[in-house]
Amino acid sequence: MQNRQRVGLLLSAAVLFVVGFILVMNDSGAGWVLIILGISYLGASTRLGQTWAESNPKLARWGLIGITLLLVLLVVIVGATLLLK
Repeated sequence: MQNRQRVGLLLSAAVLFVVGFILVMNDSGAGWVLIILGISYLGASTRLGQTWAESNPKLARWGLIGITLLLVLLVVIVGATLLLK
């Protein structure tokens, strides 16, 4: 993994942790999901995660993209639901 890619993953993990912590402090269950996603991003930046990602690059890329999109969709649906109440 290139240094630039590793910095991107670590930055994404940090943002997810911060946003997840803020949501947890506001009594939102979505915050826990973001914290778990941040942990998975940190795992992807480890040597074992890099080895797996190198052997399965398409699966790793689509897995991270898919989880991110599903979480964004979850946040949008929960936000819309709370706004409609």
